[in-house]
Amino acid sequence: MNLKEENNFDYWKFIEKYYPKYDHCDDVLLSDILSRKLDGQEICEDDEKMIKDWDVKAELLKIDQMLLSEALANYFDIILKEL
Repeated sequence: MNLKEENNFDYWKFIEKYYPKYDHCDDVLLSDILSRKLDGQEICEDDEKMIKDWDVKAELLKIDQMLLSEALANYFDIILKEL
């Protein structure tokens, strides 16, 4: 098993479950666009134009950290209400 496999934490399942209004969030959509771009997948022409001068990896990291942080805060709010 390589290092990437050993440290594979699927944070998207956590974000999907605990991020408020996940289905209606522009940042989630932007993360998806940037992820597809980094993976070499095709994205639409308008999205290509929007991100053409961006550091895609840095922007993706920033957005995903923010999404995970908000999901974690929401998770703790839920847990604390149950105590």
